[in-house]
Amino acid sequence: MKDGKFGLGIVGMGGFGLFLLREWAKLSDIEVVAVSDEDPSRAPEGPSDLKFYQSYSDMLDDPEVDIVSISTPPSTHVPMALEGIAKGKHLLIEKPLALSVEDGRRIAEAAREAGVVATVNFMLRFDPLVEGMKRVIEAGVFGKPRRVDLRNYATQETVPPGHWFWNQSISGGIMIEHGVHFFDMTSYMTGLRATNVVGVSSWRNDEQEDRVFAAVKFEEGMIGTYWHSFTRPLPLETTTFHIAFDLGDVEIDGWIPLTATFKGWTDEAGVAALREHLPGVELSIEDFTPSTAGSSGLTYPVSKSVRGRAQVEQPKLEVYGNLVRANLMDVVAKIKDPTHKLRVSLEDGIAAVGIAEKATEAIKEGAEP
Repeated sequence: MKDGKFGLGIVGMGGFGLFLLREWAKLSDIEVVAVSDEDPSRAPEGPSDLKFYQSYSDMLDDPEVDIVSISTPPSTHVPMALEGIAKGKHLLIEKPLALSVEDGRRIAEAAREAGVVATVNFMLRFDPLVEGMKRVIEAGVFGKPRRVDLRNYATQETVPPGHWFWNQSISGGIMIEHGVHFFDMTSYMTGLRATNVVGVSSWRNDEQEDRVFAAVKFEEGMIGTYWHSFTRPLPLETTTFHIAFDLGDVEIDGWIPLTATFKGWTDEAGVAALREHLPGVELSIEDFTPSTAGSSGLTYPVSKSVRGRAQVEQPKLEVYGNLVRANLMDVVAKIKDPTHKLRVSLEDGIAAVGIAEKATEAIKEGAEP
């Protein structure tokens, strides 16, 4: 720690690493003191006192580095994390935590034994719309959630043939490399754990398994379906996350959630919860005579028919920056106060990898010869 600031080192200076460097340089409690990449041509232009290390191990030996961001391909996370923990560094690890539950547990056990703070970059947990929807679900505004449906139509332009993304020994495949975000988002918002997973996929060619699908059964009988494809031109990229409740529906838009539309039946307390918890909320309400409505064997008090929209009133990239800064500052809060509860724990990272790992195994078992 120097001049009241935590020294941060970033390993991995690809496009995402550069984005993190720009965003974290804005934090008053953080000073980015070092970056690392095997490719010396990726040394960023910046302050003369920003140190560049071609060797990650050398950066870990820098006494000015208190916290390390691991922003490299997934297969590197375990060895880098274990080495960082052994050298007493606090860690923010890019998703997925690891390629398997077993390896994720190795990291968690090492962090516990060393007494360092470590977490995963599940920055969607810090999105105000995701956080607000979690509170709406906890309040039972539309009753219990019964199904979630994630449809991710991603661009193929950022992962061309030959990119490490398609090498499953490096990435783990789409469900592990990418799907963990949305498995975690489901568990975070609903508070439910997965109990069973099945999956299927399609291959574009011998290299690119570019369309994958998983169905996940959660506690309390909730079912989730997850479609990921990396096939579209960038202007046609879309992500939607639908939640079906006993008495209503919510549709969240954007892989960084920025808008949500909803409709359903609730009561005065439900309307108050929508207004309290959702950002930029607009409501259209029709009153009816208070009564009860039954669904899935449960009975709910109802007196309002509600339609509405919620909106995060900032541009996507600005929100993205807010989220990664909030994720890092959660680590700082935990370092300063050991009683602070991290928004994202290593156990959360392990749980998401567990769903993705089971989906990937199911896909392989059902693959056509």
